[in-house]
Amino acid sequence: MTNLRKQLHRLICGGYLASALFSQCCGAARPRLTGLPSVPQSDARVAEAVSVDHAPKLDGTLGDPLWLNAQPITDFRQREPFENNPPTEETEVRILYTRHAVYFGIRCHDSQPSRIVATELRRDVSHNLDDHFEILIDSNHDRRGAYVFEVNPLGTQNDGLIVEEQGGADGGDFDRGWDGVWTSAARIASDGWTATIEIPFTTLNFTHSSDVVWGLNLKRFIRRKNEEDLWSAYRRIFSATSTFSSRRGGTSVAGAIRNAP
Repeated sequence: MTNLRKQLHRLICGGYLASALFSQCCGAARPRLTGLPSVPQSDARVAEAVSVDHAPKLDGTLGDPLWLNAQPITDFRQREPFENNPPTEETEVRILYTRHAVYFGIRCHDSQPSRIVATELRRDVSHNLDDHFEILIDSNHDRRGAYVFEVNPLGTQNDGLIVEEQGGADGGDFDRGWDGVWTSAARIASDGWTATIEIPFTTLNFTHSSDVVWGLNLKRFIRRKNEEDLWSAYRRIFSATSTFSSRRGGTSVAGAIRNAP
């Protein structure tokens, strides 16, 4: 249960996805962003997502020029083994969206690509023995649960739910009994590995509203180093409830994914 509480904290403090980002999926005009959480400017985590007319190529590489429109997220920090230290390997994440889905382009640099661990080909099996990347989304912003999407360097999917701080029957941090409809691909290259992910809004049970905030966090795991790198909320000691930032005035580390100008 302790690990699950930390997982929930890492999700909710990681950031916010504001309804302004996704209003186009409902046919609305591009709005101004409003209602973001009030947090100290120095603590804010803001990731810019860019609207595109069509989906990028989802081939496991970031070769499609569309990805260059998005500002990369690079400010990860270690949670393990050396809390708050810079990662030993760089990670970049770019985010795009259309009327129907959100897209993540992930580049995991690695100074020793021959030592990347990638063995699992079965869906919904733990990736703890492989390098992998994880996306956590709280689309209800109820501060109780999240959708979890994991991919390893072979493109193998693992997904599930965190519900009311209950883990899976296998003792994991989330319930793998939920299977979402989403697309992933990955490639190992000479400088690391890359992945592309498409998550339809319908998979996230998106609420068609003009005032919605989603929680977000991103995590990379490097197996050979037992290293966890997170976009935010990388501290080890947190409670499950005190770290849920209010949309209208929380005090936790928070951020937003919003429309790029």
